[in-house]
Amino acid sequence: MNKLIEKQSDIIDFEILPEHLEEAQNRNKLFFRKYGNAGTHRTNKDRQRMTGYLAEIAIKNTFTKLEYSENDEVDFVFKDKTFDSKAQGCNSKPYPDYVATLYEEQKKRHVDFYIFSRVKNDFSKVWICGIISKKEFLEKSILIPAGVMRHNFVYDNPRFELEFKNLYKPELLLPKQKA
Repeated sequence: MNKLIEKQSDIIDFEILPEHLEEAQNRNKLFFRKYGNAGTHRTNKDRQRMTGYLAEIAIKNTFTKLEYSENDEVDFVFKDKTFDSKAQGCNSKPYPDYVATLYEEQKKRHVDFYIFSRVKNDFSKVWICGIISKKEFLEKSILIPAGVMRHNFVYDNPRFELEFKNLYKPELLLPKQKA
């Protein structure tokens, strides 16, 4: 079995249920009361936060040994390692040649691993696309400056990007919930 994401079937599908949506909405409200619109780059900040919370819920429900972090800089902890969820909205299931992105300023965060996901724009589904150590991500990715058109999208801020096929299957590092 290859460790890398090679085909679309290597990407984990997670169906969003009403209780997941409600949990994400509640977390979004709590965050806004505590921090306002801090930490978001999109014009629609509610949508960006909801995308992130739904990805975190999918990851937590799939990899139940992960614990939510008390540290605002990272999303999860497992054993002595930290994990940050990175999510983007989309309209269809991603392919291995789609890219994982990280805002340049986020590289300063003290995290061991990134878990990349895509969330369907109608909030019905999450695809967990892969995992990679921060160190390896920064070594393999390329930094794209703000204002550059990539993949039919103009980057508003500098971002690192790396194709999903360079990520690892998360279940190789994290215990997966038994079906």
